[in-house]
Amino acid sequence: MDFVQPLLWISLVLFLIAIATPRKFTYPLGAAGWILFGFYWAFQPANYLAIDDYFNILVCLLVAVFCGAVAYLMWTKADDVTLLITKAAAVGGIFYFSFAQFSSLGNALTAAVASQTALLLNSLGVPAVQANWNVLTLNGAPVQFILACTGIQSIALFLGVVACVSAPPRRKLAAFMVSIPTIYILNIIRDAFVLTATGNQWFGLPPNSFFVSHDVIAKFGSLLALMLISYLVFLILPELLDAVVGVFDLLKGGVKGAS
Repeated sequence: MDFVQPLLWISLVLFLIAIATPRKFTYPLGAAGWILFGFYWAFQPANYLAIDDYFNILVCLLVAVFCGAVAYLMWTKADDVTLLITKAAAVGGIFYFSFAQFSSLGNALTAAVASQTALLLNSLGVPAVQANWNVLTLNGAPVQFILACTGIQSIALFLGVVACVSAPPRRKLAAFMVSIPTIYILNIIRDAFVLTATGNQWFGLPPNSFFVSHDVIAKFGSLLALMLISYLVFLILPELLDAVVGVFDLLKGGVKGAS
């Protein structure tokens, strides 16, 4: 499926053109971009079938359906809320996929996070060793870092929504500082926790300690942290909460109208 990756970048380019072009072209171009973006996500489950990752299969299919709904509403209603979603997708999507699709950028970010995690642990007296650009070890137990370990997905999400909302620059900067740097720092702390738990066998042998610390405790902690950060961002930018409500109302109305 060599055609899938071009679909992604064509859709993101269409988003950019749509938000920069006169209004009479904005909504048709944006709708076309969302259709292609939806096709990109619709083909992603094939990557997860091989590893039996049914959760991500479901997520990709839901995102594809969401893209189709936005495309339909953008074409039929030309509502400003759909333009807001398109702006957020353009900013967040280009930021995230630049790291996800170009290995030089993704590897550089992953290596930086691994090094900073080792630096944090060493400063606390924990003898973590950087065995490779993306591998840290503690007491002989290795933990490999991948792009997801950098928190790039959450950073891209908040970057997109904060950048797109209409609000005074001062409050947008405050929302940015509350979300982006905080996510990055908390993510390094999370990685440090996982390595410490794995290397010290806090929950049994290293494989089991990694599973409990990474897949259970760290994921639950990340969810709580993102909920708190979202709450703070909504306090700083109530316009964003209005936008979220507008998206739900628009989608709800679109589903009723199409049925």
